[in-house]
Amino acid sequence: MAWHKKPKTNLTKLRLLRTFVQFIMFILMNLTFFLIGATWLVLPVNMPRSIFSSSEGAFFLLQRMLTMAIIPLIPLAVFFLFGAILGRFFCAWACPFGLFQDILGYLSSWIRKYEPTRETNLSLRQIGEFITGATLLFSTFIGINVALGETATVEAFDVFVDQPWAVLSPSAFLFTAIPLLFWWGGIENFFIWDKFVLIDIIFWLRLFIFIFAIIVVIYIPRGWCRWFCPVGIIMGELGKNSLLGIGRNISKCNHCGFCEDVCPMGIRILSHPAEKVRSQQCTNCLDCVAVCPEDAMEIKFL
Repeated sequence: MAWHKKPKTNLTKLRLLRTFVQFIMFILMNLTFFLIGATWLVLPVNMPRSIFSSSEGAFFLLQRMLTMAIIPLIPLAVFFLFGAILGRFFCAWACPFGLFQDILGYLSSWIRKYEPTRETNLSLRQIGEFITGATLLFSTFIGINVALGETATVEAFDVFVDQPWAVLSPSAFLFTAIPLLFWWGGIENFFIWDKFVLIDIIFWLRLFIFIFAIIVVIYIPRGWCRWFCPVGIIMGELGKNSLLGIGRNISKCNHCGFCEDVCPMGIRILSHPAEKVRSQQCTNCLDCVAVCPEDAMEIKFL
């Protein structure tokens, strides 16, 4: 079947709209950088709080509250509320690191992309599940030692005490470490050999993970979102049965496969129940809705 001009135009318009919304959300979440006072928000996005931001990702707050031996009611409420209603909607429309991945995708559109098999997608997702589980267990362990007053045990973990995953997270590196290098003038250390070789091992580890994330995203659309992001893992589990979702009108669908071709998360949409796509990967980006030549893909609520 030939590619229909109208659906292709619709897809382009939708992606431009989504990028615009992502930029607006990024600005709103970083109003402090623009010297504008703002209310601190907790959102289900992959971004840590910094001196520049007016908001914080729920998973980063969850870590900090657990390590401080505080019951994390606020981040848990954010996850369950948004996850149950909107699913992974914020991943596609508001997450700053999602925007970063989309921009990388646009800039590297000339590079051949690879689409892993369904089995590979599920297998690699287990890495993200491990990262999420290990982070929460370690944060809880730190919190228990804080509650028991085991100061020596807590201090032994050094930089991992406050937010364990933030130390290694590529989003934390992008939105905190790199801006702070410029803010404090530390970027000069890269051009002074004596200082360059003294940069601590944690920095190089973070840089390696950040570069790895870039490579993954260049060759696999939204690769980090698919497999490694703890926010995506949590929201994916909650979003499988969210009120907002994507359905398929089987009386209109001719199984052309356009919806699967454009899905940035590699979801095999046609293999899901027609009433609603029940996938942990679905971010409700609406690409499949925009591109369907038969208008068979529909936004559904409830």
